[in-house]
Amino acid sequence: MARALKKFIIAFITGFFTNWLEDFLILTGLCLMVINTYQISVVDINILVGNYLLSAVLIGMGIILAKR
Repeated sequence: MARALKKFIIAFITGFFTNWLEDFLILTGLCLMVINTYQISVVDINILVGNYLLSAVLIGMGIILAKR
């Protein structure tokens, strides 16, 4: 059972990093941007700018990885 679980975890992590990482980065960046848009009046401006910058970096990294 432990061997099968180990093989599954290794296959999942390998598949995630080879096939789905760029999609995950782009989706995470877009979700973070949408969440920040709805929190404009609640959160301080410096936190919003940092979160928008983080989402831009995530989207940029995802696009760069997708082009390769």
